[in-house]
Amino acid sequence: MNQEKTPYRTFLKSIGITVAVLLFPLSTILAAPKAELWPRWQKHDPASRDKIDHALWDAWLKKYVVAPHPSGINRVRYDAAVREDRVSLKNYLKKLQAVSISDYNRTEQKAFWINLYNALTVDLILSRFPVPSIRDVNISPGLFARGPWGAKLATVEGEKLSLDDIEHRILRPLYGEPRVHFAVNCASLGCPNLAPQAYTADNLEAAIQGE
Repeated sequence: MNQEKTPYRTFLKSIGITVAVLLFPLSTILAAPKAELWPRWQKHDPASRDKIDHALWDAWLKKYVVAPHPSGINRVRYDAAVREDRVSLKNYLKKLQAVSISDYNRTEQKAFWINLYNALTVDLILSRFPVPSIRDVNISPGLFARGPWGAKLATVEGEKLSLDDIEHRILRPLYGEPRVHFAVNCASLGCPNLAPQAYTADNLEAAIQGE
């Protein structure tokens, strides 16, 4: 978020808590899925120096994310998104889903999964805009499921993936750090900020730290 850093805030961040997390309803926190590794995504190539191009997503974010915002919460100008930029976002998602991500190193993979999660979420809201809340996008399977997080929204290496899969079965268990929560955005005022730039292997560490 965009508030000035303080020692207390730095402490909270170091243990995986931010003001944004504290704004979540308690029921949301308690209902979050456990981190359970999907072993299929452990494969990587530590020697790979190949890069994934996130330029389309970076340009989209720079154009439509208002940061800093006076409220201290980054805002997305969904209503201003023109047709060609909506198409550009969908093309970026198609491009990511065509990547053989197992052939990349761990850091490149991490940026890939975070960007995929965030771009899917933004595209989801855009496709239904205006919508009062992401919780009203009830496309998850299950009688009592609410929201979109359990729905299979993408296919990578032949595997259908939901937002929950990406966050709780890949990112959280694979990297084992709470800071991942600061990078993925759930399109709600109570969520961590959506960064105004794409994550890359080169900027990821500094970007998650909020530097």
